[in-house]
Amino acid sequence: MQALSVEGLYKDFGGVRALQNVSFSVGVGERLAIIGPNGAGKTTLFNILDGQLVANSGRVFFFGQDITHLPAYSRAHLGLARSFQLTALFLNLTVLNNILLALHGTSRSRFGVFHSITSYQHLCDEAHELLDLMGLWEKRYELVEAISYGEQRKLEIALSLAAKPKLLLLDEPSCGLTTAESDDIITRISELGSDVTVVLVAHDMDLVFGVAERVIVLHYGEIIVEGTCDEIRCDSRVAEIYLG
Repeated sequence: MQALSVEGLYKDFGGVRALQNVSFSVGVGERLAIIGPNGAGKTTLFNILDGQLVANSGRVFFFGQDITHLPAYSRAHLGLARSFQLTALFLNLTVLNNILLALHGTSRSRFGVFHSITSYQHLCDEAHELLDLMGLWEKRYELVEAISYGEQRKLEIALSLAAKPKLLLLDEPSCGLTTAESDDIITRISELGSDVTVVLVAHDMDLVFGVAERVIVLHYGEIIVEGTCDEIRCDSRVAEIYLG
């Protein structure tokens, strides 16, 4: 079974066509990268996949279920999570409280309004596991505004994982990071279990080739190339798009 199947997506904004006949699938546990120059339609595609935008035509299937017209929150409950290019964190709260809030929001404990969030041991255990996975456990008591931007990016991924997603959409996870921070992000994504399917959008080719098993190239809203990392490296059309 495919984790995600996209069939013939079209999206217009007025007289501008952002996506044209986009079709692809992602296997369970696969790591797929979507690349392309600015304006290629990558963010529009992600916004359709997670339910923020509705396509003019085409369909989206999630583990065989047609989710084309489902709202974003319903897709999240099914197991589709996303991180964004710009971080959306509670900067005046600690790292630990950020992750506890994310876990609390997806747990039955969210209906218990008279208990402290830290009183739920299972949430604390899960927070420890997620922060440890992202190398942030030692920073758990620090305010988010006090940690580095690279650490904030890792926390953003941890928040996405709090919902125990089957499919994780990562939008430019290494944007604004140093080379060392980007290398660490590559390691963290690579260490995610095979039970999490990953689709990422990125301009960072080191990240793409360090994580992806397969790459799709978007250009002016169309898929022009699809293949392995080696095939993408050697493709003359990709070189022309990125190098001119």
